[in-house]
Amino acid sequence: TRKKVMRGPASVRLGHATVLSANAIQISNTGVGLLMDRTIREGETALVRVDAYVGGNPVRLQARASVVCCTCVGMDGFRISLRFQELDEDAQNAVDAMLRAR
Repeated sequence: TRKKVMRGPASVRLGHATVLSANAIQISNTGVGLLMDRTIREGETALVRVDAYVGGNPVRLQARASVVCCTCVGMDGFRISLRFQELDEDAQNAVDAMLRAR
């Protein structure tokens, strides 16, 4: 599994209404790590969105994911680890681009 440390804006949508802002801190071809100011229950399913710039071009990843782990990291809030459930072609291309970015 390839992993990359990153910083970028992200959001998590739970259900049909609740959208929470987050910061993406790590991405891999199987999931994404976020920093948030609140917890999300393990096992919860969410729509995750991560925005990044790769080579000066905007890249948006949007994918359904499940919460694998939620850990308090002190004053920074909570580290949420999400595993992608399935990636469509656009999402896979976005993940590949983010992993290749310098």
